[in-house]
Amino acid sequence: MKTYSFMALLVLASVSFAAEAAPKLPTKRVLISVGDLQNNKSKEWKKSTCLQVYNLANQIVDEGVDITCREFNTDNFLDKDLNRLSEQYDYHLRVMRLVDGKLSMDATNWSRKHDSDFKTLAWDFKDPIQGKASKEDAFTKVIGNFFLYAGNEKAYKAGLLVNGIAESDEVAYDQKNGYFLDKRTNTPISIDKAVTLYENESPRKKNYLRTGIEIGVQLSAAMAIYYKNLVFNQVDFDYTLKSGLKGKFITGDAILFDDNDKMSNYGHVYAGVMYYQTARSNGFNSLESALITFASSAAWEVMEYHEVLSINDQIMTPIGGYVIGEATYQIACALVQKDSYAAKALGYTINPNLGINHAMDKAFKGDKYAAQPDCKRARWNDISVYVGLDKGQKAYEPSSNNDYIVGMQATVANIDGYNKEGSEAKMVYDTAMTKMLVEANGNQGLLDLKVVAQITAAAYYKKDLKKDERGQLRGYDVILGVGSASTYYDRGTEELSAKEDFYGTINILGATAHTNIHYNGFNIKADIGFYGDFAMVKAYSLEPYKESRGGNMNDQSSIMKRKGYYWGAGTSAIAAISISKGRVTVGYEGQMSSAKSINSRNRVDATSGDVYRDSLSSNKISISYSLTKNVKVQLSREYITRKGSVNNEFNTSGTEVRTMGTLVYKF
Repeated sequence: MKTYSFMALLVLASVSFAAEAAPKLPTKRVLISVGDLQNNKSKEWKKSTCLQVYNLANQIVDEGVDITCREFNTDNFLDKDLNRLSEQYDYHLRVMRLVDGKLSMDATNWSRKHDSDFKTLAWDFKDPIQGKASKEDAFTKVIGNFFLYAGNEKAYKAGLLVNGIAESDEVAYDQKNGYFLDKRTNTPISIDKAVTLYENESPRKKNYLRTGIEIGVQLSAAMAIYYKNLVFNQVDFDYTLKSGLKGKFITGDAILFDDNDKMSNYGHVYAGVMYYQTARSNGFNSLESALITFASSAAWEVMEYHEVLSINDQIMTPIGGYVIGEATYQIACALVQKDSYAAKALGYTINPNLGINHAMDKAFKGDKYAAQPDCKRARWNDISVYVGLDKGQKAYEPSSNNDYIVGMQATVANIDGYNKEGSEAKMVYDTAMTKMLVEANGNQGLLDLKVVAQITAAAYYKKDLKKDERGQLRGYDVILGVGSASTYYDRGTEELSAKEDFYGTINILGATAHTNIHYNGFNIKADIGFYGDFAMVKAYSLEPYKESRGGNMNDQSSIMKRKGYYWGAGTSAIAAISISKGRVTVGYEGQMSSAKSINSRNRVDATSGDVYRDSLSSNKISISYSLTKNVKVQLSREYITRKGSVNNEFNTSGTEVRTMGTLVYKF
């Protein structure tokens, strides 16, 4: 606090100095209205009060304040002239002597520009029972303080603003030159502009009504689709309204894992993304948006009363929705700030809720960031899209496939000063870093899908970066945090066959580490995360196990019998490293996940007690060459290995090998 107070004095001094050197500031006009309830017909007290105010103002302010004093008739309840006069003056002071001899005063700011400016202030003055200070003394002090403020308004605002400048992500103060800076553009700005930017940062303007309406529309539309496909959905109807609510909220008998098909269940992640994006784009922070997603998911389970309260849905919807929803929020906010129609289009495509609310706020409020000013914060980002050819050899196919490939890869650091010169250490509490990869490849109507999203929710951040004699950065950024992730590999699409393979995880919680090192022209970035998982896994050893049983799977859980996959618990490690120098970058990305089946609380429990175990490992190496600032070519080689067993027997493994050539565009 001592440092900030000293800085405030420096700001006051620099603003005063700047005011002397700069063109004369507009004069503040003050209207003073004096009335006397004790004796309205007498003009003596009114005139003496006006004279007293004039003398005080002249002693305190040499210039910059223009005073007009008027008498008003207190016999009239309304002062009709004030509406007309309010357009000509900046402040209004009303002073009255009351019937009992007390003094009353109120001050109104007619030129109020900021939420932090006062609207109306009021005081009552009376003689104390004990003490030497009279009501006139107190009145004199308040009048004096008012004119001190009116004459030095901008200097006072600057002094107050600098006390909170360390908390700001939008505004900085150049102590050497004595002016405020817009952090996004690093350009000098006026005090009024600085105050406006600072005010818009906090508190976040949450739009509760619009959030409720939009999520209500989503739930209603989903329910309409649900009942439209009643023939398909009614196979899962196990309860009436009464028995369903009782089983879900009283006995707990209806709280089970469901046995829907994989796309229905994985689709719950993207239902969660919609809920999350809606809340996030309406001003809520990441934790609040996650809680709203959980509540929306729970509401759906109540509306869907015929079916079990799905444990897997209540994990996948809120947590998966949070991870991918926050990733797309951070990426979209970085993209829509870019001076590129393509970037903005991609941003609003991956986060349509943000696009809808930006359009409404732009139309009705004139500022597309009105509901979520956090979105306009500057973010370090590396976002690219790519297209190319993929030659792959799947483990279950005798020959390789030549496929097209499209994808998006993004890293966003939501930390002020990341990868910039300077030294600091601090805690970051609202999403420090986001990484996401979305990739699809295939032909002839078949589509393989790969999604990897990671969120560092809170972190300790430290950096020490400076420029060497060649003007290149040297030093490091380090981010150590906790977070969540979600991955999904769908490498085969023929349901309930040897050609079907998918492995999905909701990485509920884990520890993450990121380093960004600059040394001698090299830039090395490395990431690693360890997580505890909830998994949705196609049993890789199902076919040989099923064959050994003559196809009889009646003692299996309903999801294994009907769909060939299981719900499991496990762990994941996700890592990446890249080394760049000049135009060339080499990199590695890898994942290692393992899971064991959860053999309880299935819609129809297994009687066999069979234990399924599976693992997935992905290892990808790449090399790229930059043709221009935004375009590069990249060659990659990836190995995706799947292993599975049942009761530690029927061990099965297979490796998919992919060779990719892509053209990459960086935004």
